[in-house]
Amino acid sequence: MPKPDAALSRPHGRSFLRQTPFRLTGLFIVVYALVAGMIFGYFYFANAAETRALTDMRVGMRTDHFTRLYRTQGTEALVQAIARDDSPDGFMVERLHDDQGRLRAQNRRAADMQGRAAVALRGQQVRLGTDLWLYVAMDTSWADRGWHMGVKAIWGGAALLIVLGLMAGLLINREVSRAVNGLLKVLDAVRDGDMKARVALRHSGDEFDALAERINDTLDRMEANIGNLKYAGDAIAHDLRTPLSRLRTRLEVALYESRTDKALVDEVLERALTDTDQVLRTFQTVFAISRLEAQGQAPEPQIFDAQALACDMAELFELLAQDKGLEFGTEFASGIRVCGNRDFLAQALANLLDNAIKYTEAGGVTFRLRHTSAGEVEFSVTDTGQGVPEADRGRISQRFVRLENSRSLPGAGLGLSLVAAVARAHGGRLAIDEGPGIYKKDIYTHRGPGLRTALVLPPV
Repeated sequence: MPKPDAALSRPHGRSFLRQTPFRLTGLFIVVYALVAGMIFGYFYFANAAETRALTDMRVGMRTDHFTRLYRTQGTEALVQAIARDDSPDGFMVERLHDDQGRLRAQNRRAADMQGRAAVALRGQQVRLGTDLWLYVAMDTSWADRGWHMGVKAIWGGAALLIVLGLMAGLLINREVSRAVNGLLKVLDAVRDGDMKARVALRHSGDEFDALAERINDTLDRMEANIGNLKYAGDAIAHDLRTPLSRLRTRLEVALYESRTDKALVDEVLERALTDTDQVLRTFQTVFAISRLEAQGQAPEPQIFDAQALACDMAELFELLAQDKGLEFGTEFASGIRVCGNRDFLAQALANLLDNAIKYTEAGGVTFRLRHTSAGEVEFSVTDTGQGVPEADRGRISQRFVRLENSRSLPGAGLGLSLVAAVARAHGGRLAIDEGPGIYKKDIYTHRGPGLRTALVLPPV
């Protein structure tokens, strides 16, 4: 037996940093930081552009005012106006100097700013006369301080985001890892052969509970299929042993008697062919059931008239019932259509009718086609035979299951199994109930359990 892969044999020991919840948390933090940075950058550049525009507008207005004052009233009026300018905002810087750089006038803000290094000015310088220059600027240090405060807030928020994100990632990773590890442990146990292992539900109603329910349902089906396979092997061996042994005995008898009496050879060979046909039918039925279960749906479905199919099946089996002395009744509703594979549905109905006739000793068989109250299409076969105990009705549709009172009759226990497989492949179901079990013969009324089997299909 090959050794399992090491990575698969240690699914619960992955590094914390490699676990998906932690990676997703880290990715979320990175994406959030990028988005926050982009938003902050947009606001910064938009605010900077607005600050520049406002500054240029105010500097321009002040410059125009001083220029008009100089032209209308002269240099002395301009010097006095700049010296007296103590505007409430306190952000305007105004200087007047000559070509040699000698200061002629400045406002209080300009005087206070001398010697200060951390000053951010934005302004303009214009020539007023042959030897005068006017410099008007605005102190934008307040904008830089606001920017630096915003940067500090961003860094603080980023640190808080990382810490809280990592804590949330730890909690999420712990919760998710606990749920995933539970699933992995069950799958490991199943891989090692424990088909009874199941995932414990947390009853939280989340996706992990839904996944656990699906896994448990799948494991239930796997366990049932494996059990059916084991039982099927025993059942095939049991049910085919008799016809194969009988076939071998008859061939030996034919070989022996062919040397003495040639007339018996044909009879023995005919019986051998009958036994061979029974074996082949068994394998063909098993193959048909396996094919339907493997495909999961009916092959080549078509919409057709259900009444026409029912009439064809009734015509085939009415003579068989009459030969056995049984009454055969039909009740077919018209205008009913079904969607499916006609050949498989015909085989399923043939099995229901054949079983009803085979296990009914007296009375009759009634074949019906109708719509149920839910709008489904129902083919039902009701007989007055020996019936099936209620405790055994869930078993008789399983492969190779034959009740004790049917062992004396030919068959392999696959008829209803095929009907159930056809029903599932068409999205329907096989219903098995107690029949009326009442029939009249001559002047006497007889009572028995009877049986009612129905192939129920979804509406078109």
